[in-house]
Amino acid sequence: MKPVDLLYMGLGAAFLAKDKVESFVEELEKRGEMSRADAQNFLADAKSRAKQEEEVLRARIREELQGVLSDMGLATKDDIAALKALIEKQPS
Repeated sequence: MKPVDLLYMGLGAAFLAKDKVESFVEELEKRGEMSRADAQNFLADAKSRAKQEEEVLRARIREELQGVLSDMGLATKDDIAALKALIEKQPS
């Protein structure tokens, strides 16, 4: 499975979970088991945690992609810039 596929699966699961959590919290609020303020605080905390997890996931995917590209032996921007500098230093 490609890292991009994993990203889409993770994001899909995150959106599904977000919707489920929001509807569950709304139901608790309607039944009086949670105050409106508590519900808002809970959702704000959940969103903050989700954002942190998303950043961790993005970093992990970025690392994986860099590893795959490195394994493929493709030239990086830095490699190309170094070659250009060498060519420009060559006497005409």
